[in-house]
Amino acid sequence: MKYAVSPSPAQALDLLNDGRKAMATIVGRCRIEYSGRAKSFLDYGDRLIILKPDGTVMVHGDTKREPLNWQPPGTRVTYSLAEDGLAIEAKRSSPPERMHIHFKDIHAISVFRLDDVAEIDLVGEESDIKDRIEKDPSVIEPGLRIVRREVTTESGFIDLLCEDRDGKTVIVEVKRTSVSPSAVYQLEAYLIDFRKKNPKAQVRGILCAPRISGMARVLIEEKGMEYREIGYEFELNDKKQRSLDNF
Repeated sequence: MKYAVSPSPAQALDLLNDGRKAMATIVGRCRIEYSGRAKSFLDYGDRLIILKPDGTVMVHGDTKREPLNWQPPGTRVTYSLAEDGLAIEAKRSSPPERMHIHFKDIHAISVFRLDDVAEIDLVGEESDIKDRIEKDPSVIEPGLRIVRREVTTESGFIDLLCEDRDGKTVIVEVKRTSVSPSAVYQLEAYLIDFRKKNPKAQVRGILCAPRISGMARVLIEEKGMEYREIGYEFELNDKKQRSLDNF
């Protein structure tokens, strides 16, 4: 790792040019100009800039999770000296975008390479919950049968297209967290799309999630839909754990 505290613009430029295939972080007083799908201007302020070797650029303030501005992997990033300070130019051709960062003062800069080949092991996504329901549809209601998954409609994809014990079609929408009003409107759109194509079909709509907001519960009742509380405990596989087969 190489780093410098309060470097001159020239010193910071040398560090960045020497570590072009490395990760870099810069904390300093900068101005950000963006043009592309829209236009934005952010005047001078203290910010954290993260530059990744794949071309990703992120500008962070001291609050919130989301960056103030960013460019994705594949961005062409160049460094130069301009207006008595360090300048960073981040450009894309498709779509055409340009982000220009100018530093008035640099408080600290670090350049380093990360040794990380591990892959994230993620469980508990909506697809995991759908898998569980598909294995045992009775968790929603007895006699339910899964007909198809990921059915295309004009408004999006139906998670689970099912049939109940009385032969009625049931459209099931799965959420891994709380059901919000937008999820209710989403399910309603699927029901409308399905009824357009199948005007004689009797169709029910069920939202499945670990919890539901008060407003969403009122909406569900108003629109004649249903809610099922479904929550699962998922465990990560311990890749370090050895079984008797290893011996």
